[in-house]
Amino acid sequence: MSILTINNLHKNYGNEEVLKGINLNINKGEIVSIIGSSGSGKSTLLRCINYLEIPTSGDIHFRGENMFSSQKQIQALRTKVTMVFQSFNLFDNLNVLENLMLSPRKVLKIPKDLLKEKALATLDLVGMKDFYLKYPKHLSGGQKQRVAIARALMMEPEVILFDEPTSALDPEMVGEVLDTMKTLANTGITMLIVTHEMSFAKELSDRVIFMNEGIVYEEGIPDQVFLNPKLPRTKEFLKRVIH
Repeated sequence: MSILTINNLHKNYGNEEVLKGINLNINKGEIVSIIGSSGSGKSTLLRCINYLEIPTSGDIHFRGENMFSSQKQIQALRTKVTMVFQSFNLFDNLNVLENLMLSPRKVLKIPKDLLKEKALATLDLVGMKDFYLKYPKHLSGGQKQRVAIARALMMEPEVILFDEPTSALDPEMVGEVLDTMKTLANTGITMLIVTHEMSFAKELSDRVIFMNEGIVYEEGIPDQVFLNPKLPRTKEFLKRVIH
């Protein structure tokens, strides 16, 4: 069953066309990795899905509804389709627990006493429960990203968009974030992941999408895309990034 349907999505910045007619169906519970060179439109696609960037044309349906028809629907979309950014985007003046509780309290109107219990359970899921009173400045990059993942989960989303979640991390911290994402994958949540981690994409994904110059150039199950790519540009890209 399709949870996200993207129809003929275009995004222009002035005269530059970054997305050139994207068509995609994302199924409920599916884990989809998006790979490709810098500038191929991967992050722009995620930001358009969450309406952080306004598409130039085309539409996106969530559970069959066009979510861009009103501001109210856009806000509703963001509670169900949350985003984890490469730069964490935590509030430095709030501790870990407060970072997790802020949006659910304002948007979902969950009582504060119930929220604390929920936040601690969510932090436990990502291995960060012992850090609930720490402030972001006292956390490593990997710890910040795990808190950011927990914060996304607090909205009880149906889809999580990950925009290169390990690209801002030191190499030794990448593993802890990828392990957290593997744990999430076992919960059945739908995940759309822009990543440079090819082995992770191959291991975890149900489907891999290779974007090139603003289009979906090739897609398929991981073994097909990584071991037997059909198109020359895909072969060239993989030869360059897989050693």
